[in-house]
Amino acid sequence: MSIKTRLAIIAVIVIIMGVILLTIRRRETASGLVPAFNAEFLTRPDGYEGLCRHYEFRFPVKPRQMAEGLMYRALADGAVDVIDAFSTDGRIQAYDLVILEDDKNYFPPYYAAPLVRAEALDEYPQIEPVLNLLAGRLSYEIMQQLNYRVDEEGHSAYDVAFDFLTENNFITLKTRAVTYTGQVTIGSKEFSEQEILGELMSLIIEYNTDLRVNRKLNLGGTLIAFEALKAGDIDLYAEYTGTGLVTILKEQVQTDPDKTYQTVREMFLENYNLIWLRPLGFNNTYTLTMRKNHARKLGLKTISDLARMVNNHP
Repeated sequence: MSIKTRLAIIAVIVIIMGVILLTIRRRETASGLVPAFNAEFLTRPDGYEGLCRHYEFRFPVKPRQMAEGLMYRALADGAVDVIDAFSTDGRIQAYDLVILEDDKNYFPPYYAAPLVRAEALDEYPQIEPVLNLLAGRLSYEIMQQLNYRVDEEGHSAYDVAFDFLTENNFITLKTRAVTYTGQVTIGSKEFSEQEILGELMSLIIEYNTDLRVNRKLNLGGTLIAFEALKAGDIDLYAEYTGTGLVTILKEQVQTDPDKTYQTVREMFLENYNLIWLRPLGFNNTYTLTMRKNHARKLGLKTISDLARMVNNHP
C-alpha cells in the first residue's frame, strides 16, 4: 500500500472520527439532556411550569417523574442529567453535583420556620420560647451536614437531631421532665430534612418543657401536612416561607425574604389562625442540579445558560 493511499485512509478515519465526536457532542447538548423531577416540583406553581415560563425554555423531552431519593442516584449514575434538588441536601456534595445559579431569581426564598396552630400556643404558651431557641441557629451548612448524615451515612433522624441539640447545649439529659402536664403532636413532610426538623422540634420541647410529644412524621407532601395542621391532627410542623406563599396561599412569587415571611405570617393568621414562629436560619430553595463534570463540559453555570442551550438546539 502506497504512502498516498495510507494518508488517504487516515484522512477518512479522521473525518469519520470527527463526525462521531460531533454526534456525541450534539447528543450531550439540550436534546440529549434527560430531566427528572419529583411529583411536587412537576405540579406546584413555583415548579417546572413556572420555571419554563420565567426562563422561556422547555426541555424537548418530557421530564421523568421520580422519587427524590432515586433522582440523586440516577443523576450520579448518568441515567438522567438534570434534577430538581434542595439547596441544603447533603447528597449534592456527596455525589459531586453542582447547582445551576438561579440568575433570574425565579425560586422564592424558602426559609424554614415552625408553623403552629394558634389554639396550641394558647393552651401551651411555653412552646414558642422553646422553639425560638432554634431561631437562626440552623445555617445552610449545618442543615446540609445533618441531611448528609441521614441520607448518606444512614443515621436516624432522631439520632442526628439529638446529637446536634446535645452538642450545642440546647438539651441535656437532666432537663427532661419526669411528669407531663399536656401533649403536643408534631408532624413533618415525607423527606429527610423534614423528619430531622420534626425531631429537632420534638426533642427540644420534650427536654425543655413538661409536655409529651406525639410524633406524626413523614405524613406526605405539603398539602397533606398543611391539611393535617388545619384539621388539628397535628399541632405544628416546619414549613417553608416560599411554599406557604406560592403553594398554599397561591400568591405571586416574592424574592425578598423578609417581605415573604411577613406576608405569610399575616395571611396565615388571618385566613387559617396559624402562626409562623421565627425562621430557623437556612434557606432551602429549589435548584436545578447536574453532575459537576457534565455541567462544566457543556459550559453550564446558570439556568439561563441551560435555557439558551435548549432554545438554540435545532
